[in-house]
Amino acid sequence: MSEWQSQNIGTLIRLITKGTTPNKAMGGFSESGINYIKSESISYDGRIDSSKFAFIDEKVHQELKRSQLQKDDILFSMAGAYLGKSAIVQEEHLPANTNQALAIIRLDQSKAYPKFINYFFRHPNVIDYVNNLSGQSAQPNINFEEIKSIEVGLPILPEQKAIASVLSSLDDKID
Repeated sequence: MSEWQSQNIGTLIRLITKGTTPNKAMGGFSESGINYIKSESISYDGRIDSSKFAFIDEKVHQELKRSQLQKDDILFSMAGAYLGKSAIVQEEHLPANTNQALAIIRLDQSKAYPKFINYFFRHPNVIDYVNNLSGQSAQPNINFEEIKSIEVGLPILPEQKAIASVLSSLDDKID
């Protein structure tokens, strides 16, 4: 087993951003079309519930380029009553977009494996830490700098993948 290195999440990412809620001038929401993933679609167990998706049309999706999702993006709830929920965008969710309550964390996959980092985010101690960062405001939230400052113990990439594989197998058995 290799030495684990303590690193800030910020050293592992290629991109961190968030979305925008489409307004009526853009075209707003539609009855069908491109998946629009809101915070309530994400659960603390790392799942994305597609039954809770809203939808936008292709024109709105193109206007919201900054928040177009890619496979293996980590969605991390950064605003609202339930901070710290996270999940990984899968191929089946695409094309998709999101709003400002979810951070989009796109990792440098030569440094960090998305499933490993997502399991880290799902740990109760990390969720408690994130919720304590927000203070006592009426609308709890954390910012990008606070997310990037979260420290993670990181083994080498092959070990990250092996650990994530074991945890994923356990999740499958629980299901």
